[in-house]
Amino acid sequence: MDVTHDADRARSLRRALESLRAGPDPKLREMASAVLRGELTAQQAFTDPEYTSALFAGAAEVRRAGEQRSSSEVDEAGARFAAWQRQRDGEDEDERAESARRNSGSRLMPKHRADPGT
Repeated sequence: MDVTHDADRARSLRRALESLRAGPDPKLREMASAVLRGELTAQQAFTDPEYTSALFAGAAEVRRAGEQRSSSEVDEAGARFAAWQRQRDGEDEDERAESARRNSGSRLMPKHRADPGT
């Protein structure tokens, strides 16, 4: 992705875009789909007034819902988030390992034939 500078951030952004593409907001689905198809850069999407408005509206809803939680709901959400984060960390590690395997295979030096004159 054009706004990330390392594989982990690119992977995280791709996952966020995939979530938005499957989400309930039609404007965010449109934006995420366009970025994932390569029709729009992430930078263009994040600076477009319509898309940023939709992103901020969603964030405001999340904030309001968070403010209305009881302390037990906050604790439960924290535990769910920790479990989700552990799962995500495992997926990230699996993807890094797979990427390393693919890259190490492409870096192998080609075998040279022995010089028939020696």
